Amino acid sequence: MDSDWQKVLAQLWRRLAGVREFSFTASNGPGSATDWRGHARGSVELEAGERRLLFRERAAFTSSGGHKVEMQNLYRWTLLPESLRLEHLRRGEPVLLFELQPVTEHGFRSVQPHLCGEDVYSAELLVGKSQLELIWQIHGPRKNERLHYHYW
Repeated sequence: MDSDWQKVLAQLWRRLAGVREFSFTASNGPGSATDWRGHARGSVELEAGERRLLFRERAAFTSSGGHKVEMQNLYRWTLLPESLRLEHLRRGEPVLLFELQPVTEHGFRSVQPHLCGEDVYSAELLVGKSQLELIWQIHGPRKNERLHYHYW
């Protein structure tokens, strides 16, 4: 990876280290058998290391039917020489979700899909002036879902 892409990664890393809030919208498309639709807004408690960031996300999720659920997630971001790794820490065990590589100065894409049973996850991350957008796509026999995160 040339030094220009490493600069792009370094800039994204600095932006991630400044994140304190997030929101997301969950939606599903044709063929989905889930009811994973709604939105959330919450806070990110950040724990920073040299090449690792822990995001403790807490929010109230409101389903499309108006039902509210408290939610929390623990994500670990790791800065690698040519990419950025995102893992979900479940019960203390890391589950690799994505390695994101730069494809443009302001855009990153998952290197390969994450497989969870028969479901396939992919992602892209967009760097905007005031926020970061992480967009997940989940496809499987019962799923056609999109999670659209905004971090600032």
